[in-house]
Amino acid sequence: MSINYAKRPEKKISLDDCWFYHVQDLPGLSKPTKGVFDLRESVDEFLGKVDFKNKTVLELGPSSGYLTFHMEKLGADVTSIDLDINSQTNWDIIKRVKNDWKKELKDFITYELSKARNAYWYAHKAHNSNSKLIECHINNLPDDVGFYDISTICTVLLHLQDPFLAMEKMLSHTKEKIIITELGGYNRIKSYRNIIRNFIQRFRPTPSPSMTFLPNQTRRPFMWWKLSPEIIVNIANILGFEKSTVTYHKQIVDGRTVWFFTVVCERTVPIKNCYY
Repeated sequence: MSINYAKRPEKKISLDDCWFYHVQDLPGLSKPTKGVFDLRESVDEFLGKVDFKNKTVLELGPSSGYLTFHMEKLGADVTSIDLDINSQTNWDIIKRVKNDWKKELKDFITYELSKARNAYWYAHKAHNSNSKLIECHINNLPDDVGFYDISTICTVLLHLQDPFLAMEKMLSHTKEKIIITELGGYNRIKSYRNIIRNFIQRFRPTPSPSMTFLPNQTRRPFMWWKLSPEIIVNIANILGFEKSTVTYHKQIVDGRTVWFFTVVCERTVPIKNCYY
């Protein structure tokens, strides 16, 4: 399978054509864009405080590109992977039989994903970026994509039907480290509210790797799993990344504070010795 690199559209994209997933400060704009996530104050924590200078990065799920251009600003050469908005195959939508899931998918592509892709290209031009975008589902990532120093999967695994396969695909192209960020972890923080809880946890077994199935009739049909840090560490271990650190941090989502955790996993088994 050949690599489908997207090209920046020749037509001019206006802000009215855009939907920004992350708040961005863009050259040429007098004020920040709107956005669901505002990572600007704690983006280094979100990315595990990893050094990106002179590193090649493979990013899964750039959305409107905030992390893409931030890593590039830090000295990285970034290649991102996102869905082809002109193809509706292999989409990870939850097919609830009481809902018209085909209409839900069409509306998502029309009103969110297409406008987020416009925002990516708008920001790409504003930053005069050299980052590249591969349009495909992660399950179909071509082997010819090559190898990268670092890969990132930030708040994406919860949206995928098969998180293990996504990690396998990404890690098989990663030489040094992978950064995985997901929602959760507020009860792991050493705060006054959690003193008693944390004390009790000392006498309980270590939390086991777990994934909680999220879909129901009220949630949007794109949220599959709540993952624990332990399951991410466990999967990474299986795939040749046996050294991991987990950190917890607060971010702003829709104007409120939300806890996240970031797992940075380091390769310990050389790629040449792995049977991916």
